Amino acid sequence: MATLKQSKNILRRSSLVKLSHRSTSRDIKIVAEGDSWFDYPFMKDIIDHLRNRGYAIYKESHFGDTLEDMVYGTKIRKRDNKNLGSANWKKTHDAIKKYNPRFVLFSACGNDVIGASLDFYINHHKSGLPHIRNDVFEYMLNKFMKKGIEDFCKAVWNIKNDIHIIMDGYDYGVPTGKSFHHIRGPWILPTFKAKYINDKSEMKRIIKFLVDKFNKMLKDLDNKHKNFHHIKLSGMFPNEHDWDNEIHLKAAGFKKVSELYHKSICRILGYDPLK
Repeated sequence: MATLKQSKNILRRSSLVKLSHRSTSRDIKIVAEGDSWFDYPFMKDIIDHLRNRGYAIYKESHFGDTLEDMVYGTKIRKRDNKNLGSANWKKTHDAIKKYNPRFVLFSACGNDVIGASLDFYINHHKSGLPHIRNDVFEYMLNKFMKKGIEDFCKAVWNIKNDIHIIMDGYDYGVPTGKSFHHIRGPWILPTFKAKYINDKSEMKRIIKFLVDKFNKMLKDLDNKHKNFHHIKLSGMFPNEHDWDNEIHLKAAGFKKVSELYHKSICRILGYDPLK
């Protein structure tokens, strides 16, 4: 029996063959750029489930990536401290030109909203200040994140302006203190504990506030750009057992999210391209 890694590699190779085949409909061709929701090493993620359905997908996604990594590039060459630009975007750009997909899927800002950046948005409880640094978050959300997403979209549309970009807004992470296989994280609970915020209901309120604001920003982009489409997930996974750790769903959850991507594609096209 094939291991999960072998199965993922088989799906990836099958997708690349299908992408290159002349008879493959453009309507099932996808280029995906994103973070760990599109690139989860030890279980099937959203992209794996979409490939299982029959979509032909080129994936340029890396767990742990931030929006800045994907769009602008943060890698420094050690020998001369030169910023190398966005290798991610160059590969995504080349894949779009090569495969001419109908859809680009984008998963970004999870790490910017409730991942490693969470610390910047919260005041210490003993300071007596409101727990949420709303001015800081509003700036990062409506200046940096919004601009980064729009810059990504405009770069895609500069290649081909009829490409549809689909992006989900994540769900409320869970402050359990559980890490990603003791390799990365936890991200949420330690941040709250460091800020002397110990009430779980207050933690959840703050997470909900941040994620809801992020989804509103994506919805605004959906209303502004005819070829940008937002998928709302907030409130879809309320139970801790839905989550593999604080900010990643279990495989069953990723499958449910992949079904929403499929439904979004069917709605955009007006038919099911896999039938």
